[in-house]
Amino acid sequence: MDTNRFKASHDFSNLQKNLNNNPGYSVESYSQQVKDYIHDMKSRNQEATKQGFMTQSQKSAKEVWTEIQEIASEAWEKSKDHSDEKK
Repeated sequence: MDTNRFKASHDFSNLQKNLNNNPGYSVESYSQQVKDYIHDMKSRNQEATKQGFMTQSQKSAKEVWTEIQEIASEAWEKSKDHSDEKK
């Protein structure tokens, strides 16, 4: 699954622009994920439900958020030391 890795160019002040510029966050990409989920559940002889898919998506989002936090924290640590040098 594509984790849509954090990019330094993300502008957190304009979330709609980020959604529009990131093809990973579109109805079409999630539609494919739904199809993959349904296929996976059928291959396991299990019932595919909306709640099951939403739970799976939520876990994926938490993993991405954790990764973003780690990258942002690392960037903070690297940058805060250099901010004093510019003065």
